[in-house]
Amino acid sequence: MSRIEPSQVPSPSVAVRPEEAVPASTMAREPQRASSGAEASTVEVFRGAAPRATPQAGPRCGPRKGEGNGFDFAVGGSFPPRPTGNLREQMRQGAFTLAQSEAATASLVMRGGAAVDAYARGHLKMLEPSPPIPGAPTSLTDYTSSMPGVTPEAAFHYFVKNPGPVFASAGIRLQPETASLKEGAKVFLEEKGPPPVWAPVTFHLEPEAKTVHITTLDGHPLRGTNRFVFEDDREGGTRLRQYSAFQGSSPATSVGLKLMDPIERQHDIWRSVHAHLHDTLSER
Repeated sequence: MSRIEPSQVPSPSVAVRPEEAVPASTMAREPQRASSGAEASTVEVFRGAAPRATPQAGPRCGPRKGEGNGFDFAVGGSFPPRPTGNLREQMRQGAFTLAQSEAATASLVMRGGAAVDAYARGHLKMLEPSPPIPGAPTSLTDYTSSMPGVTPEAAFHYFVKNPGPVFASAGIRLQPETASLKEGAKVFLEEKGPPPVWAPVTFHLEPEAKTVHITTLDGHPLRGTNRFVFEDDREGGTRLRQYSAFQGSSPATSVGLKLMDPIERQHDIWRSVHAHLHDTLSER
């Protein structure tokens, strides 16, 4: 990973289009020394050959774990993400996060089941979207990978029709269990932890544009959006580009940064998802 000073970085906010996150392919490779006051405007570039934890294989994941998919990412904006919103809003989000963490613990103890699904469905109904707050410092990440020989239509269709295996590749279980994504679907992304987490999200689908939008809901440890765009690479394959923008949602974000490395975990999640899509579809 290299750290470079961009010559000019706009004030990060959701007004900044995710496409403006500096793509890894255009970044300078020469490391520069960061100045002491540049923390919020530095850019870090990850190169795929860096050491990383081995991703957990999903039910339909091939054995290669993304070998040859060219996975890479670039980050910009404000890192690490800090809690945003007024004190009342942060306390409200923190209360949801705590309640959902307790539910995640119960779910693991009970090993899921109809009662857990029913509780999850009822709880999700009262959660509203919590995208990044405009004007507040925002962390941006641009993930990219390729799927040679796979059409954008096939890749988009598989993502929508197989969300369970897609997220299981990163060690995440959907609560309630979801066979396929539908417009406006709400689910918890369950992680065993520690600590156990129920991170609620909602989905917006754009079939014509081969795009899947994910937006966090109340109580997610991060306020944020992820946009998956399945593009034609003009060589008979697909280029997957994922635009991520997020902020902290409550003081729990700061606590989590001290106890663990949630940002690196986030990178591992998306690395595994990209690998699963590549390996599964390339095997067909």
